[in-house]
Amino acid sequence: MRPVALVALCLAACHRAPAPPTPDAAARPSRPLPAVDDGAAYRVIALRDGATVRGRVRWQGARPTLDSLMVPPHGDPAHCGATQPLRPLVISDDGGVEGAVVSLVGVTRGVAPTLAPVTVDQRQCRYEPHVVALTVGAELRFTSSDPGVLHNVHGFYGLEGDDAWFNAASPAGLTVSRLVQRAGPARLVCDAGHMWMLAYVHVFTHPYHAVTDASGRFTLTDVPAGTWRVRMWHEGWTRRDEPGNPRPVFANPVTLELPVTLAPRGAGEVEFVLGG
Repeated sequence: MRPVALVALCLAACHRAPAPPTPDAAARPSRPLPAVDDGAAYRVIALRDGATVRGRVRWQGARPTLDSLMVPPHGDPAHCGATQPLRPLVISDDGGVEGAVVSLVGVTRGVAPTLAPVTVDQRQCRYEPHVVALTVGAELRFTSSDPGVLHNVHGFYGLEGDDAWFNAASPAGLTVSRLVQRAGPARLVCDAGHMWMLAYVHVFTHPYHAVTDASGRFTLTDVPAGTWRVRMWHEGWTRRDEPGNPRPVFANPVTLELPVTLAPRGAGEVEFVLGG
């Protein structure tokens, strides 16, 4: 089954009606795009009339069945269980898609990022949360809620390849921290026999990014007025394992974009629809 991505809705509720979208405004599948604006410089400005973008990512159509992965003997089955669910696609009862990364495209100025630290826990031999987003200069922390199990966190820049970021042991009771200094997507794996463990880290130069919650919703606040493109990234859900690679591999990520026009102190809404 080939992944298909559709868009059903894009609304902009502002103090004034937005201009009609251009012919290329409809979101559509595209080649995989970086989740940031290629490290573009960002300038902090005073903003008193910021707007809000709200939206949702939802699933339409039949839901795919995702296999579980058998835990090998060296993968701590006594603690991790006999199988581990593969969770590239998490859909709520009402169709919301969790774990999609949403961001504004081409942002070079706006409010200052909060730089709040983000924590990834290793719980029941999985990274929780599976997808995180943060801003350059923030701290990424790793903890483990798996007593008696040795994990390591091996970070790589990019969605594939072997551009190493860091590699650190992560036993229970110890917090490992890394200051994020490079914009772009990255991934985390575990080399301690838990080859199903995978998480994504998306690092931006600006604060206008979010990860969809369990209902598929997100909110971007303090956005400068104007017309923007909103980008949605999802990791993909079609299995395409590679010979000789013990880790589960899925199809190329799905990237969509939609326009939104915001008046000062106004609000806009976008909805991305995925289907297969």
